[in-house]
Amino acid sequence: MSKKIKNNQLQILKINNKTYLPFQLHQLPKYFNNSTTDYFNYKGYIYISLNDIKNNNKFFNLKLFKDKLTFNKQLPQQYKLNK
Repeated sequence: MSKKIKNNQLQILKINNKTYLPFQLHQLPKYFNNSTTDYFNYKGYIYISLNDIKNNNKFFNLKLFKDKLTFNKQLPQQYKLNK
């Protein structure tokens, strides 16, 4: 069972009983490897399996990751750059 992502929403996906977390290209963890990591690309984000993250980073905090997960449209106007 899979969830669909709306255009204006960024979220953690659960596909085939695996949880995937979104990362932008410049946010990829140091241990990310194309050949050994369970991942996929979707709409400019790279979704990495939670199991791979926990195996490589014993200090990973999922609650903190969820709290910091934002989509640029959710940021208040004063944080956006104005020209």
